[in-house]
Amino acid sequence: MHKISTAVVFKTFTPYIYLCLATLCSAIPSFAFSQQTTKEEAIQKSDDNIAYELTNPLSNLQLFSLQWNHNRGLGANQGGTSQTYQMSPKIKVDINQDWNFFSRVYVNASKIQNVNGVNNSGMGPTQIETFFSPKTDGKLVYGLGPYLQIPGGQSGEFGPTQWGAGIRGVFVAMPKPWTIAVYAHQSWSVGGSTGAGTPASPGTGTVNTLSAWPTVSYTTDNAWVYSLDSESVYNYDVRRVYVPVNALVSKVVRIEGAPISFGVGARYNVSSYPGTLQYPGTPRGWGARLQINFVLGK
Repeated sequence: MHKISTAVVFKTFTPYIYLCLATLCSAIPSFAFSQQTTKEEAIQKSDDNIAYELTNPLSNLQLFSLQWNHNRGLGANQGGTSQTYQMSPKIKVDINQDWNFFSRVYVNASKIQNVNGVNNSGMGPTQIETFFSPKTDGKLVYGLGPYLQIPGGQSGEFGPTQWGAGIRGVFVAMPKPWTIAVYAHQSWSVGGSTGAGTPASPGTGTVNTLSAWPTVSYTTDNAWVYSLDSESVYNYDVRRVYVPVNALVSKVVRIEGAPISFGVGARYNVSSYPGTLQYPGTPRGWGARLQINFVLGK
């Protein structure tokens, strides 16, 4: 009978153990803070109001989000696929009567198949975004704050191995039932390997990037949300733009009285970074997305 060594089992499941631990640690402040706030206020809100607030990244809602993406067209021959998994708690802190502070941690894992002949799974980079935002009752809000990217410690198969730092901003207009927003951030490399660049594709693993993510959402009276966005990223080193476009339909429902948003959608990659024999590149063609938002409190 074939025996599987403990070392092999540990190596196989280590990325998922790290994912669970990192997510738990990042979620603790969110759960703790939600206990100090009036969670009942979020529960008492109507479903359509919660759905509308979920379209605003600077809303008062405390969240824990899960996201799954299916991607195609990876690798030098564009024959590879990937499944990406993301967990992201969001917390809000009242600094004073004039300002709010928002923080969100994005913990990522990935499973790749047939990417340059490689089948593997592991942790991707972790992103930490923060926003300082003035309190306002108006229909136009904005936030600005520092941004940090921590490499996953892998070989570059699951994303850049560089550390990144920069600044991120978001601007939101809310002419109800519409929400129109733009994320923007500038990231610079602050250390780490550039990954596997080639003469034809230099610096493909770097984090010297400029991003603009426009999004538009429409919320109905029965708590359905229709959204369209583009997570566009320009890489200064490879001199290429990665432009995925996502269309998502979501609905707020109640489970044991608690509001939860479920979303499903399609994505299409308009342009991509090239793949090499050492670097998977970015996805091409069509993909899919699933998303769940748990409302923890207000």
